[in-house]
Amino acid sequence: MGYSHGNKWFTSENIQSLIDFGVTYTKESFLIWIPSRLYSTNFKYIENKSRAEALRLAFELGDKMKKEIEVMVGKLHEDQRKKVIISSYEESLTLKFFAQRELLMKEFSKQVKFYDLVMEIANDILEARERTISKDRAESVALYVLQELPLFLDGVSKIGEGVVHTVIIYPGFGKLDQLVKSIKVDAEFAELSERLQITNETGIADVQ
Repeated sequence: MGYSHGNKWFTSENIQSLIDFGVTYTKESFLIWIPSRLYSTNFKYIENKSRAEALRLAFELGDKMKKEIEVMVGKLHEDQRKKVIISSYEESLTLKFFAQRELLMKEFSKQVKFYDLVMEIANDILEARERTISKDRAESVALYVLQELPLFLDGVSKIGEGVVHTVIIYPGFGKLDQLVKSIKVDAEFAELSERLQITNETGIADVQ
């Protein structure tokens, strides 16, 4: 389950419902992923916070959300609790993730088709937050997209757990999901896909 600080759909009631759904239909393990430090990009470039302030707010928000989720998980039956893994962004940064993120950053820097698609997502984020859209601001917000994209492409694992989670339950589909599909199946991204060395089939389950 991918949690989003900026998505108002994630009320306490809906989060509990997702957790209940996840542990019910998961055989092995159910990972709950919290952006934490990653969200500092949004605080800095959307909310105009200083870099230090953005980091502080992101960590505080991540810690707060983790505690709330731990309380929710604590309400589950023991056999269900054993399935749950809670991971922050920092705890999911595997060596493969770093390699894939570097390749995606390089591809973005070429300012070709991939750049255009990522910028569309960044502009949508700014528009949804009712912020002024500019190229520089959108490129900065695009960093958020690039820093989570490997997790959608090749799955999420918490360092030390040894399990890759490949199905994400999330409310709704969007341009990011379409970008993931394009990288995996479209001929124009075949070379990029090969260089990324994607080994897992991933998908999203719309739970709206």
